[in-house]
Amino acid sequence: MDHIRIYGILNVTPDSFSDGGSYIDADAAASHALKMIEEGADVIDIGGMSTRPGFTDVSVDEEISRVVPVIKLIKSKASNAVVSVDTFRSETARASLEAGASIINDITGLMGDSDMASVVKSYGAGVVIMRDGFGDPDENWEVTLQRSVDRAKTAGIADSMIMIDPGVGFTKTREQDIQLIKAIPSMIRRWGYPVLLGVSRKRIAAEFYVTDTPASERLGASIGLALSGIDLGASILRVHDVKQTRAAVNAYLRITDDGQHKS
Repeated sequence: MDHIRIYGILNVTPDSFSDGGSYIDADAAASHALKMIEEGADVIDIGGMSTRPGFTDVSVDEEISRVVPVIKLIKSKASNAVVSVDTFRSETARASLEAGASIINDITGLMGDSDMASVVKSYGAGVVIMRDGFGDPDENWEVTLQRSVDRAKTAGIADSMIMIDPGVGFTKTREQDIQLIKAIPSMIRRWGYPVLLGVSRKRIAAEFYVTDTPASERLGASIGLALSGIDLGASILRVHDVKQTRAAVNAYLRITDDGQHKS
């Protein structure tokens, strides 16, 4: 593969684990989105509700009110911008797709809302199916993801519109996270879908520092994990630090046989 797609994270929330409160204002959020696109983001992934450990639930109306104005503003400034929305609620997904988003990133793998799959299908949207983040973290990933894939296929979502996320961080232990990353080749062999890897600034990245390191300072380990994921076959990275990640990926691909990597 000669291009690794990068999803730039845009949290329009007050309480996300790394950048909560930074982009609540729609103008600030849109400006940051455009900056990430300039730095090499292929997709802007907008989240209107934090799902960090111990997150505070918000109403659907609040989530929509955070996300939709930002989508519209981004699209008004850059009509070709590709926007994904990180939500597990079908009402938010519908409002987001109406506003100009084209991908839904569902951390429950379509299992959190029984209408989500049909909404995605009806709009012809792309979908990121994560191993159910609200499910049993000890359940085998093959079982969990197969259930979600079956739901997508039953709804009639085209294979070309499906991506898989191993669900790193939605686990009990960092060893479980490592095993999910190592399972990427098996996921590709089993389903053939592109794999999106989200490790940016997460707890697994903190494991590799010799001192306690806040989320905002975990870039080195985040990039190391991302490149390991690419080597295992991941073709999409969801990141906070677009500029530095894109540079690292470009360097990696230049060295590894003009972009060929293992799968």
